Amino acid sequence: MSIFVIFIVFLSTFMHAGWNLLAHYDRSESQFYRRMLIFIIVIGFLPTLISELQAKSLPPLAWLCVIGSGFSAGLYLFFLAKSFESADFSVVYPVARSLPVIFIGIIDTLRGRPLTVWGWIGIGLVSLGCFLIPQRSLRSFSWRSYLTPTSIWMLLTALGTIGYTYLDKVAAEVVQQSPATAARYGYIYFAVSFIPYSLFLRYSHPSPASETNNHRSWKLAIPAAILSFGAYWLILWAYQLSPYASYIVAFRQFSIVIGSSVALTYYKESGLAVRLSGALLITLGLILIAVLGR
Repeated sequence: MSIFVIFIVFLSTFMHAGWNLLAHYDRSESQFYRRMLIFIIVIGFLPTLISELQAKSLPPLAWLCVIGSGFSAGLYLFFLAKSFESADFSVVYPVARSLPVIFIGIIDTLRGRPLTVWGWIGIGLVSLGCFLIPQRSLRSFSWRSYLTPTSIWMLLTALGTIGYTYLDKVAAEVVQQSPATAARYGYIYFAVSFIPYSLFLRYSHPSPASETNNHRSWKLAIPAAILSFGAYWLILWAYQLSPYASYIVAFRQFSIVIGSSVALTYYKESGLAVRLSGALLITLGLILIAVLGR
């Protein structure tokens, strides 16, 4: 990947970790995500409608991709909220985001874009680091950390990520190549995701606790909406500039280092040593991908 692509993906990781931490701070993730999506939809409707009518940058295949991708994203947000509501941020965030790294690498290979040996080693280190982070310590390593009721939510979150990542990469290869196109596609992606997310939320019977702190939640949802949209807009742009979705997905996992570090210090979650070790593995894997994974 080029230095510019690496830069915008890294910028995206800070924004992605930021909006996830804002949601976790509110401690009512299910309703928070809904409010965040509402802000994105309301603010972006007219600019997206007018600019797409003028540019017509999305061909039929891209529309099919964004509908499927938005549906997958809605499921991703719903299952992510369920995961956060039942486990620590520094457990859910790494596990839910590590599984897609390997699967997207396999998809790239099946699409005729095989990764280099160093690329696979880098992805392996990123995945290993992600899986280490949920542990409390290396001495007390236990598979039970993953075999919990929350694990099914995290697995479904990862599947949603795989779905929208693959579809968005396909769309990025057939649309007009520009950051403006990426922004329009990103808006439609979020708008579509609101439908399945709201339906799942409605029929999941959220607890009364999720309705508390409405005023504060709405205020926090505004910067979260900006960060969320901005983070994925940069990723969609990166998909246009790089042939390897797997490398971009791997680099996105640097947000785990950022998010887990903040969670460990601000939220006082335990397991500092092993989670820092996991963060170092992720960083080493990303360096290998950047330097030798081409």
